[in-house]
Amino acid sequence: MNSILDQWSSDAVLALAPDSSSAKAAQKLARPAQWPTLDRDGDVLWGECQGSGAHPYLVGVDARSAEIASKCSCPSRKFPCKHALGLLLLHAARSGEWQASPPPPDLAKWLGGRTERAGKAAQPSEGVPADPAAQAKAQATRDRKKTAGLGDLELWLSDLVREGLGAARARPYGDWDRQAARLVDAQLPGAARLVRQIPELLHDETGEALTAHLGKLWLLTQGWRVRETLGEFERSDLLTALGAPLDRASLPEAESQMWQALGSVQEEEGKLTVRRTWLLGKGEALALLLDFAPTGQALAAPLVTGRPFTAAVAYAPSAYAQRAVVQGELAPAGEPLPLPVGTLSDMQARYAAALALNPWLERVGAFVGPAYLHLDPPQLCDAEGHAVPLSARVEQADLWAMLAQAETRMQTYFGEWDGQSFVPVGAVSAEVPLPGAELTEPGVPT
Repeated sequence: MNSILDQWSSDAVLALAPDSSSAKAAQKLARPAQWPTLDRDGDVLWGECQGSGAHPYLVGVDARSAEIASKCSCPSRKFPCKHALGLLLLHAARSGEWQASPPPPDLAKWLGGRTERAGKAAQPSEGVPADPAAQAKAQATRDRKKTAGLGDLELWLSDLVREGLGAARARPYGDWDRQAARLVDAQLPGAARLVRQIPELLHDETGEALTAHLGKLWLLTQGWRVRETLGEFERSDLLTALGAPLDRASLPEAESQMWQALGSVQEEEGKLTVRRTWLLGKGEALALLLDFAPTGQALAAPLVTGRPFTAAVAYAPSAYAQRAVVQGELAPAGEPLPLPVGTLSDMQARYAAALALNPWLERVGAFVGPAYLHLDPPQLCDAEGHAVPLSARVEQADLWAMLAQAETRMQTYFGEWDGQSFVPVGAVSAEVPLPGAELTEPGVPT
């Protein structure tokens, strides 16, 4: 039997863990003694895990597509839970006595529902044609609300700049929240998000980060004024920055081709959990997938890092195409794609070119390598002797883990660059020894 399940390693399974505590708990559960039942039915795994209660938890994993899904009778709200991860770890290690039998009714019903939903998603929708006049009237109403909201924002920004940085630091946090709430009422959630980020920038004594941030907000107000003169892609970027949702149904159908996941970054934004997953395609193409879930609710299982698949990936309209969505199902593919290389100078040039096309772009994906990580201060250094700071969001434990993985070898790193700091997303070993002297010399910051 040769399928995607047979290609999985323990490292690939642990990469699915929603956090480090789930990964550790799953490793403790990956003992055959705790699993009275271990079964496989094609590309479906299922088993019973004996916990502290009287009845074991029923666990199922669906690997019939490249997007892994799981179901468990435990009360955990994490996805995948530690039991599903433990089941996958046991299979990856070829540990335990596995039987070949179909899943029980509860899991069979869940699997059938997934199959039915996948079939419906593949079929073109046949909705009732919308009334063009009603659509135009509703759009005009929304535009008037946005115009009024951005007019208020323009006046508020003018007052903020006139009063100066010192006065901004003295403002109570309620001021920022109230202005953001008014923008939400005006159906401008993207602008509201930018306003909520202002307090994080007030501690910078130079005021450079705050000035650049306020410039983005001001540019939104001016862009809205001249929106009718903008090209299709520029107008799309403006609406995206203002918070307009992506109309997935309007995207043209893309051709299926090979991709592979480079890794993902998960963050909390207000009341949402946001996951950014980066894909590499042929010709060094990059695509960014965004997944959202209310805080406390689980996101779908992430794509396995480094595992190639074929899928139709459609880009959202933009002057700098980056965000994309997957259309239809994913299918396992062959050998992984070779990773590009690049320098920190290349990354800076790429970011500058992207901002020239879309001034509201928050980050770009970039390959840097051969390169190495420096601990104090936390930096990414390339072979040319340049360095950039790592994001403050990079945990010290994660940094040590990446250093241990490098094993004195330089790496090709993929990560996110926002013009200020670098967030490592993934790395692959490069056969270049890491010079000992460079461990203590961080290089010249770019």
